Amino acid sequence: MNNNQKITLSVIVPCYNVEQYLDTSLQCLERQWESRTDYEIIFVNDASQDGTIDRLREFQSRYPKNVVVIDKKVNGGVSAARNSALDIARGMWIAFFDPDDVLADNSYAKLMTLAEQSEVELIRFGVVIVENSVKKTIPAITEPMKIDWQGSTLEYMQRFKFGISWCYLYKRTVVEGHRYPPLTICEDTIFNVSVLLDNHPIAQTDSKVYYYIVRPTSATNTINPARLNRHCDDIFKAIGDLQDLKASQDVSVQEKITEHQRLFSYNLLTRLLLSNQSVSKIKGKVKRLTELRFFPLYAGGLMSRMLNLIFKHPWLVPPFRPVYRLYRKYRPL
Repeated sequence: MNNNQKITLSVIVPCYNVEQYLDTSLQCLERQWESRTDYEIIFVNDASQDGTIDRLREFQSRYPKNVVVIDKKVNGGVSAARNSALDIARGMWIAFFDPDDVLADNSYAKLMTLAEQSEVELIRFGVVIVENSVKKTIPAITEPMKIDWQGSTLEYMQRFKFGISWCYLYKRTVVEGHRYPPLTICEDTIFNVSVLLDNHPIAQTDSKVYYYIVRPTSATNTINPARLNRHCDDIFKAIGDLQDLKASQDVSVQEKITEHQRLFSYNLLTRLLLSNQSVSKIKGKVKRLTELRFFPLYAGGLMSRMLNLIFKHPWLVPPFRPVYRLYRKYRPL
């Protein structure tokens, strides 16, 4: 790639054993640009054990001016993969894309135009959640995008959800001082909150850009004891990280971050039930959550009421575990 070429947008794509999705995702990325060439796509192969790297190299050979491939020999996880791409990204704007999801045609070209015409440093765009079993036609974006809301990121945090990083365009100057934490889960929220708390101008477009595919076989939903134990520890750490991040903020912002901590606590408790962590370890985590006053986790709903009951009385964990594990075989996390 010509290092003197102007790059408006860098798209960062972490890849680990995603060969089965690349037909769809690479075709999707090909249909993003209309006539624009001022972009780069940075793929990070995170020591995949399937044919991912071969497919990425072939794609790079077709678009040598626009595609960069980082081939990591040791698996470091999605945070390290994204960070390595952030270290070399040259675009004025940064976007994140996961290769098992889908984008509406023309999305990035339209977003680039919107970014160039606005005086903001972040742009939030619309997301559609799709069950893997649902055959959904993804419409192309044919009209120019428009700004539907604009303000500061602190105002934004008080009005909207803000935990996921792949539904934003970030000006590179905004993320230069930030990197993803070494977590296997919740890393998006920690990264995003740390960026948003710097209080930048942000705009939101309601255009449906990103189609998040819910897959029961994804790493997040796979019931693997070792992975779940790591998830439990990382979610617990993320709750503490958010506690530190919100410490000096206004009460209204603190309350919004606390909502995410409650969600994390709920996710932690569901995974503790699926993990093989001992009751004594669970009691220690529950004690800390109780000190942070995150109970009740949610009001209403049978599962919510049951989780609140169980974790007020951790001795209920061993008899309830087999039932909950059976339930989660048919309903992904």
